Amino acid sequence: MEENENEVVMEGGNGTGNSNVKKIVIAIVCLIAAILVIVGIVNATKSTPEKTVEQFIKNMDNKKASKVIDQMDIVGLAAFYACDGDYEDFNDNYEDYKEEYDDLDKEDIEDQIDTMVESLQDYFDNLDKFKVEIKTIKSAKKVKDAKNLYKVNAKIKTEVKEDKDDDTEKDTSTIDFYVYKKSGKYYIVGMDTKSGDGLDLF
Repeated sequence: MEENENEVVMEGGNGTGNSNVKKIVIAIVCLIAAILVIVGIVNATKSTPEKTVEQFIKNMDNKKASKVIDQMDIVGLAAFYACDGDYEDFNDNYEDYKEEYDDLDKEDIEDQIDTMVESLQDYFDNLDKFKVEIKTIKSAKKVKDAKNLYKVNAKIKTEVKEDKDDDTEKDTSTIDFYVYKKSGKYYIVGMDTKSGDGLDLF
């Protein structure tokens, strides 16, 4: 009988041990699942040149001028257009314009940016209809001889109606968007219209 009692006690003790082990295993599984979810969210929201262009178009379609301007790098815009198609000079131009930018009065810069936002928002608000969407977008390509500069080719469709009495002007354009990576984020620094009317922001 004593042997049987010992067996019963051992079975009971083994059951409690399994319960604790199960709790630990469940906790570990939950922790791993949480980590995977977090990693998935980070990867899903990770900025890319393509996503930057997509968000840029979305902000325009929503007529959010402040968000459109926030996606632009002001120094990068000046550096890009100074290249005049010779993009191997982009980084040198960027450094030159950055020095000039840093010497400017910050309040004056903020005033100029505010003016840009107001001008673009007025343009949006004064239109009877404005719609822009991406039809196709290609994978980003690194611009040769230009550090952190990428080109994203996209075909976009626009519908613009200036006044209720006007006809809606429809256009399909192919544009090379130039995107610059700075401090882990991507910014629009230039656009090159290959066909159609493109996007005339100012």
